[in-house]
Amino acid sequence: MSRTFLEAVALRRSYYRLGSNAVTDDNHIVTTIDKLLATMPSPFNVQSTRIVMLFGEEHRALWNIVVEVLRDFVVPDKFAATEKRVDDAFRSGRGTLLFYEDSSTLEALKRKYPLYADKVDVWSEQCSGMHQFAAWTALEDMGYGASLQHYNPLIDEKVVHRWEIDSKWRLVAQMPFGKPMDAPSSRVQTSPPAERMRVIGL
Repeated sequence: MSRTFLEAVALRRSYYRLGSNAVTDDNHIVTTIDKLLATMPSPFNVQSTRIVMLFGEEHRALWNIVVEVLRDFVVPDKFAATEKRVDDAFRSGRGTLLFYEDSSTLEALKRKYPLYADKVDVWSEQCSGMHQFAAWTALEDMGYGASLQHYNPLIDEKVVHRWEIDSKWRLVAQMPFGKPMDAPSSRVQTSPPAERMRVIGL
């Protein structure tokens, strides 16, 4: 779509009703994520972010795992509503991006730069956040709706087993995406942007 960067950022929202129909070719998503991994900044160029892309039955298998795990934590009379939310907002979509951080890479960075070792985990979260934001905005620009979920660490073990994920990869977030089936809620500013910004020297 022919949007400016700021337009794409402004339109990026959380969508909680997703459809499975393709909005663009799935390979375009793969190519885009590949480019993001090649260009996103990381501390000392450590490139610790890992992304697993699930489509079709593999995508649905992830959310089946979520439902299976939640069954042990949600009281029985509330479980039907929980499963319906997973169905409508996540499992019904086109795919899911799993965001990981490679612990072995980060540990090597700590050893290489011991002066900054206590900062590496914070930088790792920031690095992952940049990848999440970029991917979310890119999906929005393609015409997809998405949201950011955090069912880790509850699902970690089952996900590792299902897809043979490297044990050194730490799951950070899940991003289900699909064709938007409704409009997102209105954006709410809890405080005006001007109150959260200072301009000095202009």
